[in-house]
Amino acid sequence: MAAGFEHLLSEGVISEVLGRLQSGKEAEVYVVRFGGKVVAAKVYKDRVMRSFKNNSSYKEGRAVRNSRSQRAMDRGSAFGKAAAEDAWKTAEANALYKLHAEGVRVPTPVLFLDGVLLMELVLDAHGEPAKRIIDTHLTVEDANLAYHDMLGQLVRILACDLIHGDLSPYNVLWAADGPTVIDFPQIISASHNSSSERFFLRDAENILGHFARIDRTLEARRSDPWEIWQAYVRRELTPEFRPTGRGRQPPMRVERPVYVPQQRPRVDVRPPHPPAAANRPNHGAPPLRQPPPRQHSQRNQPRMPEVIVRHRGPAPAPVAAPPPQQHPQHQQRQQHPQHQQRQPTGQAPVQSGEHASGTGEGGARPGRRRRRRRH
Repeated sequence: MAAGFEHLLSEGVISEVLGRLQSGKEAEVYVVRFGGKVVAAKVYKDRVMRSFKNNSSYKEGRAVRNSRSQRAMDRGSAFGKAAAEDAWKTAEANALYKLHAEGVRVPTPVLFLDGVLLMELVLDAHGEPAKRIIDTHLTVEDANLAYHDMLGQLVRILACDLIHGDLSPYNVLWAADGPTVIDFPQIISASHNSSSERFFLRDAENILGHFARIDRTLEARRSDPWEIWQAYVRRELTPEFRPTGRGRQPPMRVERPVYVPQQRPRVDVRPPHPPAAANRPNHGAPPLRQPPPRQHSQRNQPRMPEVIVRHRGPAPAPVAAPPPQQHPQHQQRQQHPQHQQRQPTGQAPVQSGEHASGTGEGGARPGRRRRRRRH
């Protein structure tokens, strides 16, 4: 039992609990005695105990008067979650007071205190607590009358700028005064919720379709919910509005598949890697040249000091480079005797190793010595 319900019992607001009437996915309803009168007490379950938790689309458009609480609810803090829970419990009480004042057939609200909603007990023609329509056997005449009665209830609810949000044969009681709508925790603002049209058409189909399955002649009035909604959109809806039953069916909405671009597989255009050397057949081809090792940049590396080594002894004699070898094809051919250079008359021929300038062997001038360079 909820803490608020126990508090009302301890304070004497509720004098006696007569029994539990119904248990749902969001709350439990008890029959209690309040001020000498038998009423119904609706006790809401905690969020962790409720089976209906995905209600984010229903909360769209709801707002509280306290701006601090609204900011905390938007941030999702601990205080904001507690404020959202209180606002969710208060939504049904506010809707009941508003709809009852506009003539909608709902349970008459009595008191809302500490999260517990007290309202008059809905009775049937025999004075017993009214059953749900899903649990009631209806004749064809009863289904036809209930269909037209619920049309008026839907029009009055929408004229109050509200939508039930979870209307079905499970949330309508077969009372002595006529079908009575209950359970408004998921109440929706028709002008501030982006899915209000979908919610309204779904509610109307759920409850009106139940009566149409009993009375097959009501299948011809499938356009009634759409005609009501179009009047609301044109701002022509009044509590006395009734659909003609000759309107057009709503356009069928075909959900187009969302185009998701497919990623093309990447094609490797590089040549295939050569097989390993051990597995590659050798047909006399030269081995593949390995790429040279990558040289790292020496920009940031420190420079090593240059070491100059000086020799104090005599410098080693330079080693003469051997003369380049010429290819046999490029060797100088011996000249034919007829093409040899003729010496002028009266001069001796020049011997090998001597120049015409009169120098000695090796081309060095006589009497001049080469000095050694001292280090």
